[in-house]
Amino acid sequence: MKQAILLLNLGTPASPTPAGLRRYYRRFFADPFVFDFNPVARWLLRNFIILPFRAPRVAKDYASIWMDEGSPLQVYANRMQQSVQANFDEAQETVLVRNAMAYSSPLVGEVMAELEAEGVERIVLLSMFPQYSSATTESIFHAVQQAARKWKSQPQLHFVEDLFQEPAFIKAWVSLLGQQLSTDAVDHVIFSYHGVPEKTILKADKAGVCRFGECCEQVRSENRRCYRMQCVQTTRGIAESLGWDPAFYSMAFQSRFGPLPWTQPYLDEHILALREKGVERLAVVTPSFISDCLETLFEIGKEYRHEFEQAGGREFVLVPNLNDNPAWFRAVFEIASNHLNGTD
Repeated sequence: MKQAILLLNLGTPASPTPAGLRRYYRRFFADPFVFDFNPVARWLLRNFIILPFRAPRVAKDYASIWMDEGSPLQVYANRMQQSVQANFDEAQETVLVRNAMAYSSPLVGEVMAELEAEGVERIVLLSMFPQYSSATTESIFHAVQQAARKWKSQPQLHFVEDLFQEPAFIKAWVSLLGQQLSTDAVDHVIFSYHGVPEKTILKADKAGVCRFGECCEQVRSENRRCYRMQCVQTTRGIAESLGWDPAFYSMAFQSRFGPLPWTQPYLDEHILALREKGVERLAVVTPSFISDCLETLFEIGKEYRHEFEQAGGREFVLVPNLNDNPAWFRAVFEIASNHLNGTD
């Protein structure tokens, strides 16, 4: 049986220009999994606000983080694919490793068509979203399923949903933090996660157990797909592996917009609260991302850094993401191999 590993991500603009952002946003803001409201309102938002106004403004932000080879997400995704493919080749296993993106090239549908042409019969789908959300994980898994239905002979699909619990994922973060962060050099560490609207979490709460608090302290069947719970467990898994005192670290959420309540505490408010408690040297870690991007490099690295320093903070450390760290690439190969061979 011919098998493949599909490394799934949202995607990125092809260029840091208004035209590049508009092409990307046309797909992104059309996704009902991401923007779960009236389709007419979504169309109006995209075409009369996002494309004409947001795209030119955000293009400048993207230009500030652009690498010589392209956007960080695309560069690191390509390096990961090449590394994991090389590991399978070295192990003399006939496995195809491919990237696939929801909103940019290589698009999910195009890659799935290529795998069908290659005669692939079974695909392990490894989402690059460590914590489950309907706006990311479910959206891109749905895109794969839609593409698979077009095959003449349906492939076997194996979905890897619990990256946050994979020991190799936690181990990679522990290795990275051991290399990149001196705990003696900071007073406190924040684990920052991309926020989601509270209604998104409540919609996934079929058992009605969500209280946005103590219900996140354990992984149970009832809260299995709770994004906030998975963030709590990611934080705990990394911090406890490092032997950190609970008072030394905390968790917050970034990137909210609009009037509705999002997952809390909000990162900007949390940073200022820590300053009021006397924290002068702060580090931020971003385990909801697997590579640096606009939300880490610009939003945290520039905007939140500025807020912290304006409030009198002395030292602000943004820990680099997993990016192309060798420990992370080894972890992805290990996770993919385990699921490919049925030992997950």
